[in-house]
Amino acid sequence: MAVYTKITTSQLQQHLTNYHLGELLKVTEIIDGIDNSNFIIHTTQNKFILTIFEKRINHQDLPFFINLKEHLAQKNISCPKPIADNNNQFITKLVNKDSVIVSFLNGKTLQANQQGYYLNITNKHCQEVGQVLAKMHLAVSDFKGYRNNDLGINNFQNLFNKFAKNLPEYQKGLDIEIADGIELLGSLWQKNYNQQMPSHPVHLDLFADNVFFDDQQNLTGVIDFYFAGNDLLIYDLAITVNAWCFDQTKFNNEKFLNMLDSYQKVREINNYEKKFLNIALTTASLRFLLTRLHDMFFTNKNSLVKIKDPQEYLEKFRYFKQQIIN
Repeated sequence: MAVYTKITTSQLQQHLTNYHLGELLKVTEIIDGIDNSNFIIHTTQNKFILTIFEKRINHQDLPFFINLKEHLAQKNISCPKPIADNNNQFITKLVNKDSVIVSFLNGKTLQANQQGYYLNITNKHCQEVGQVLAKMHLAVSDFKGYRNNDLGINNFQNLFNKFAKNLPEYQKGLDIEIADGIELLGSLWQKNYNQQMPSHPVHLDLFADNVFFDDQQNLTGVIDFYFAGNDLLIYDLAITVNAWCFDQTKFNNEKFLNMLDSYQKVREINNYEKKFLNIALTTASLRFLLTRLHDMFFTNKNSLVKIKDPQEYLEKFRYFKQQIIN
């Protein structure tokens, strides 16, 4: 994340007069990430994170995202807690842009290699992630906000149509393979969806770059709720399994069982969800294959966005699809 919007010390000092956060000591730009401008604010009270929202995010969704974090923080989930200003507002204007100040979380994310793979994920990490995911799923059961998951199964075809014509030159036959996959999964969702499978606002992007750990591999926080939306809890778990339970593109069953066991110690998965899990896993892998292909074709070469290799999720999609067929 480069910092797109620059702010001066005097601008920030003036902005902080709207809060009870103490006097500004220093501000540090955060250069990781891609979507918004982020800063660490050091005050006489504590450290905080300031986010200035840029064009990539739908600003109409901001109240949902911020209120969801506030709700989870109130339920003792370790996530950035939004800080209200003197008028009890979370979202405020800074240099004519929407901004928010949230609490600072200790810890650090795992580091990927140059190919984008996380080779240092342990069983302990998977246990910690499974546990916090289940806690979040319980915590959102009474959250009143709603946001449609605009990258859910019902949107796959529209997303695919945007770049399908480009696929043959990228990889021969991939257009047919994906089209068949969308049709298969659409049919399976229709046949196997059951209202006994709980659906609530969920994270939908719990990858290793969105989770903080301490030096003892204890989870210290979850960040980046800007893809969150309403969907099946089992689908959110499936996304997380895709992100954490592979050694590059080889499925690691031990990591999966560690995550699943830790999750179920907090929230038991019902029989309908268990039957649906392979469908959810395949759907999750196809979702990230589609968005990676989309980004590969449409991201400007001069953009600060680092393009992630679609091949990783093509291999995961093929693996999980085979489990369904078998």
